Amino acid sequence: MHPKPPSRIGKVTHRQYIDGSPMSYRVVDEIVHVPRSNRGKAIYLQLLRFDDDGRTEMRLCYYMIGHRGRTKGRWVYAQYAPMIRRKDFERIISKAREKGWVS
Repeated sequence: MHPKPPSRIGKVTHRQYIDGSPMSYRVVDEIVHVPRSNRGKAIYLQLLRFDDDGRTEMRLCYYMIGHRGRTKGRWVYAQYAPMIRRKDFERIISKAREKGWVS
């Protein structure tokens, strides 16, 4: 049994744009989906609000349960593009529609 996937709602992230200028955004809301086919993977669709101009964007990302060292048994942010089954993607999009994020 794995721990509950982490929530990023309300968290602010500070990064840089590719040109080096500062960027910061807050996770306003998120949809978390743990596929039945892989309980050690949590797929997120996050609604982000940027501090510089207030625009909103969405981010598709995922966490995995770590298998080695200090991350073993803990949710770890995955740095690569997520791969997702069609059925799971459709469920996430359905939830996004319910929340009014997409039409």
